[in-house]
Amino acid sequence: MKLLLAFVTAASLFCLPLHAEEVIVNASAKIYNSDTIHARDQALKNVLVEAVKKGVGSLLDTKTTNINYEVIKSQIYSASTKFILDYEVLSEQQNFDNNLYEIIITANINAEKIRQKLKTLRILQDKMENKRLMVLYRSRVPEAVPRENEIVATALATVQESFAEQSFRTFSEQTMIQVHSSLEKEDIVARTVDTLIALALNYNADILVIMGINTGQRDKQQGTLNKVSAAVHFSVYDAATGQQITETNVEAYEISPKNPSDLEKINLMGKAAEHAVIENVRRSTEQITRFYQEMGVLGQGYSIIFSGYSPWRESLIIDYLENTTDFRNLAELKNTFGYLELELFTLKRKSILRRRITSDLLEQKIEVATKSIAGNNLYFINPNPMEEEEEEEEGGEKLPADNSSETSVETTTEETLSQ
Repeated sequence: MKLLLAFVTAASLFCLPLHAEEVIVNASAKIYNSDTIHARDQALKNVLVEAVKKGVGSLLDTKTTNINYEVIKSQIYSASTKFILDYEVLSEQQNFDNNLYEIIITANINAEKIRQKLKTLRILQDKMENKRLMVLYRSRVPEAVPRENEIVATALATVQESFAEQSFRTFSEQTMIQVHSSLEKEDIVARTVDTLIALALNYNADILVIMGINTGQRDKQQGTLNKVSAAVHFSVYDAATGQQITETNVEAYEISPKNPSDLEKINLMGKAAEHAVIENVRRSTEQITRFYQEMGVLGQGYSIIFSGYSPWRESLIIDYLENTTDFRNLAELKNTFGYLELELFTLKRKSILRRRITSDLLEQKIEVATKSIAGNNLYFINPNPMEEEEEEEEGGEKLPADNSSETSVETTTEETLSQ
């Protein structure tokens, strides 16, 4: 049974975005008072939200999604049908054991519309989209654990999950299976790092992590305990330049009170490798962050709007923002009379940034009020009318600004931005 979403106009049917993404999702809803009709309607709403969540998840990492969850929920998830082109119900049933109504669908989501909405909310930005990271496993020494080993499979999954939690976009399991398969078929494993970087670039990766695992020998601890260790090695590269960002090596171990069997030894090695992986990710993330901060490409981007200010005060505001070291890559997006929109990047959170700008402007005797706006956008309003006389100090006297002084102020504004 195929259900097509109704569109507002028939014309939109002929303008479907090319960037559609097909997903298969399931969801359920609780049945109250034996009302299966209402439960089915709710289950359908839930499953459509899950489909859109898949689309958001393909564009954002876990950490960014969690930080901006309330905004994404109110602006995207609550209007899920606007981001779905069509869907088909694959199965639906009443779960009598759990008193649930369950639905599975396949849906075509409008990935491009989701992308544009995230950009409007300043959650996803052209200048600084989250770095896409590829993890390749390579056995560098004879004693290294082979890739087909269960320990490696578990460790790779942990690496992917851990980097995703640190705001990196990672590749799907299916894609990574294809990548490693091509490595084995073409015998790329023994080739140079440059070859692996080129492979990462073919998949549009920003960062390449080459991982290796070595397992240690068992030995007695204090005469009774047995130690099983695993050493995990990361070599991290910037794919665009080929420059090595960092190299980390972490060894972790598990203790067994008895002499472990071969199966127990594998389990202990797997746990040790998992601990080493998590610590490696932590250390690598610190170095990656530092690397891109020094390059000036990390930080959250914000759209900063100032409304109702005269050209003279706009010039003071721009001068303040340009000379504040916490703000980087200041760019003018729009500038009309009484309306100034700028873009800047900073490591500060939205609430802290709002308070910082408000406080600093008040110190410069620029009155400011704020307006609540969704996403990573800040809106500052002049509480005084634009018609008020501007005052400038000249020789200790305050003079009202006339038309000629406004002309010179506009010139000053242009010169400030061109610096």
